[in-house]
Amino acid sequence: MRTGKLWSLMILCLMVFICPMSVFAGTFEETSSGWHYRKDDGNYARAEWVVDQGVYYYLDENGIMMADTTTPDGYLVGGDGSWVMEKQVMGGYVRTPYDNQSYYYDPDWRRYIFDGETDYAWVSDHRVLAAVRGILPVSELSEADKAVYDELEKFLIGFDYGASDYEKAKRVYEEITKRAVYHEGKYVQADDEVHSILIAGTGKCVGFARTYKLLANAVGLKCGFREDGAHMWNAVYVDGEDMVIDASTIGTSADFYLGRQKAVCPHCGHKNTFGNRVTEQPCNNCGGQIMNPKYK
Repeated sequence: MRTGKLWSLMILCLMVFICPMSVFAGTFEETSSGWHYRKDDGNYARAEWVVDQGVYYYLDENGIMMADTTTPDGYLVGGDGSWVMEKQVMGGYVRTPYDNQSYYYDPDWRRYIFDGETDYAWVSDHRVLAAVRGILPVSELSEADKAVYDELEKFLIGFDYGASDYEKAKRVYEEITKRAVYHEGKYVQADDEVHSILIAGTGKCVGFARTYKLLANAVGLKCGFREDGAHMWNAVYVDGEDMVIDASTIGTSADFYLGRQKAVCPHCGHKNTFGNRVTEQPCNNCGGQIMNPKYK
């Protein structure tokens, strides 16, 4: 037996002793109010756990299956209602502190729109992020998205969510730049895909920007896109300030981008950004000379 399977069995056995969960032979029934569970004695499960085909679900006091939330006894359940372990035995998703943050599904555009805390531009790879957040079962992803999800899962397991925004943004940058190089050859569609960056290890600016945003959103950073028609990069929020960062640029580092300083012009109030080595410069708005606060 593989070690992973052995650990999974041990976890499930331990749950029997540490969690007030009941096992019934019954069936789920869908109604307008949600999913209910009829036990073999004909009664509906209420305020209790049930096991269906080896998967644990919680029914609230009204007998409705809870989903994408935390149960009254403190356990996380995903978008499909199943109990979330650190990594689900049933091929679900890793557990992150952002699983229960707000979102909604836009049926017109057929995409998930995520919370303003970690996202301020529509996620190109919204289905992968939805699976990471426990909103969408991994089984519903395409083969390409499953491969991306698997790589993202490896990155997230053991991630230090208590780290500063700066360290998170830097960690995401370093993960991408160590895995992929800019494709200098003729453009192909795959260059714009996260799959190419994380799996093939190559791509162009759009692919790098999409990958940075996906990983940044997954670890709780507010992140979006910037573009000028010929190039795309990212803006990531670090301690409330949007910092420009470009994982596709050769020969740079995360500190080169994240270490930039911002200062308000004392003459007109315009906010200016200083490069790492710039000690002073004219205000972009009024032209008045201002000092980089880093060198004061």
